Amino acid sequence: MGEVGGALGPARSSRGVKFRYFDPRASQAYVAGEFNGWRAADCEMQRYPCGVWEAVVPLGKGVHEYKFIVDGEWTRDPYNPCVMLNEHGTVNSVVEVAPDGDVRAPAPPVEARDLGRLRAVPSPDWVCDAVIYEVFPRVFSNEGTLEGVTRRVPEIADLGATCIWLMPIHDIGRRGRKGSLGSPYAIYDYLSIHPDLGTADDLRRLVRAAHDHGLRVIMDFVANHSACDSPLTVAHPGWYRRDACGNIQCAGFGWDDVVAFDYSSAELRDYMMGVMRHYVEEFDIDGYRCDVAALVPVDFWRAARRELKKTRPDALLLAESHEPSHNATAFDVTYEETLPKILGQVLAGELPARAVRDMIERDRCVFPVGSLRLRYLENHDQLRAMRAIGRRGYEAAVTLLFTLDGVPLIYNGQEIGEEERPSLFDPFKIRWDAGDPVVRAIYRDLCRMRRDTPALRRGSLAFLDVTREDAVLAYFREHGRSRVLVVLNFSADVVRARLAPSAGALAGVEPDAVYGVRALRGQASPWPACLRGRDLASVEPVLEPYGVRVFEIRSY
Repeated sequence: MGEVGGALGPARSSRGVKFRYFDPRASQAYVAGEFNGWRAADCEMQRYPCGVWEAVVPLGKGVHEYKFIVDGEWTRDPYNPCVMLNEHGTVNSVVEVAPDGDVRAPAPPVEARDLGRLRAVPSPDWVCDAVIYEVFPRVFSNEGTLEGVTRRVPEIADLGATCIWLMPIHDIGRRGRKGSLGSPYAIYDYLSIHPDLGTADDLRRLVRAAHDHGLRVIMDFVANHSACDSPLTVAHPGWYRRDACGNIQCAGFGWDDVVAFDYSSAELRDYMMGVMRHYVEEFDIDGYRCDVAALVPVDFWRAARRELKKTRPDALLLAESHEPSHNATAFDVTYEETLPKILGQVLAGELPARAVRDMIERDRCVFPVGSLRLRYLENHDQLRAMRAIGRRGYEAAVTLLFTLDGVPLIYNGQEIGEEERPSLFDPFKIRWDAGDPVVRAIYRDLCRMRRDTPALRRGSLAFLDVTREDAVLAYFREHGRSRVLVVLNFSADVVRARLAPSAGALAGVEPDAVYGVRALRGQASPWPACLRGRDLASVEPVLEPYGVRVFEIRSY
């Protein structure tokens, strides 16, 4: 049985993916999945005398869910550790076909628990390579309009971003308005464009210009609440939560300018899905950043994903949440919320550099395999990174952002070292003329380094042990023949750090193979231009205060 078991699980075949199942007592077996519309009797498996059932299915690139039907019983593949939640509350087996035809079924980490044992929903290819640029339209230009954003689309593209996230652009409420302008998240009319920002045609021109420059565009979607005086409160009062006295409830958290929706209403759900379809179909946007997604039921997001993907299969759903269930069921990307705080404490000497590694490795245990996380140093809810971190450690922090796994975010003005956080409620304009061109060059260089280095966009992430874990963080990333080693010093001291790869960290490096080493960022390589794989950890790099070292390891 051990030998048979070793040959089971999905495998590559010249004709597609070979599915195998072992049951010598079964009389009939089929395989079904998304590839055949889950039709139970379409794909019959052939039985071999040893009790192995086999079928070959031609599958294209991407992630595919499937199950076996054995004597009428649906069952997941017991020899495939990669499973995904389905809408019935059970799991389907999952296989991934790589662009080169390789067949993968990634196993969860040994220490994984709960949702960490599952695979995340698959994300569109372009999202894995994305750098998202967040725009607050009314502070972005002197005019504070959509046209003002359109004019600067070439600059955003030149920076190296690949996707623009527009904060809410709808008309906003008047009653209970915060500040003199009100919060953009207090939506008065979901199907409107705020008159101060422009018109529907202005939005179309912005999206068209972005697409012409190779940029995607996503919009903020505020599903949890509306403005207190939204017409929906009158036309559809049953769509809102009520307090003990029967009054429409505020959303809480001090948000007294908005009232909360009640998602037990099927009509509300249909309306919100219609809003999502509207901007995709009418304006050609590429997806949504979903505000406070954790406050809206997961089953709504699952249904919304299915509906949205019918209209645009490669649409992005980004959740403002830190919930493993969202990666497991509905969202392509979720927020990773703790990096700014931890990094600030590391640079202040309150935590060791190892704390960043510990945070990421803890997340791996509870988030589904393949989860994409949005990583940021700042956004519209955070202090400006230049103020929170300070100039001395800034380059090390930004290099970390662009060399970790996940999707990096740049908030408008961050790339020029802006220190003042734009007000959500009162007039503010980003001071572009006072920006620091050196900081912009750092972002531009790192965006391009990431774009040109597959390991930084899609590669594995393995941390290396270092002798100075209080000050230094080191990690290795690999995707195919693209390999990168990153060593960062978060202290004000000159540090000599001995690297010691942990188990499996350099799994793709052959000890006797010869590699070339080239510095992508920071000082020149401490290694010779050519060296054998076993020698990669034999040198102790010296890092200047807050020094960064990024090396490309090339195969010969």
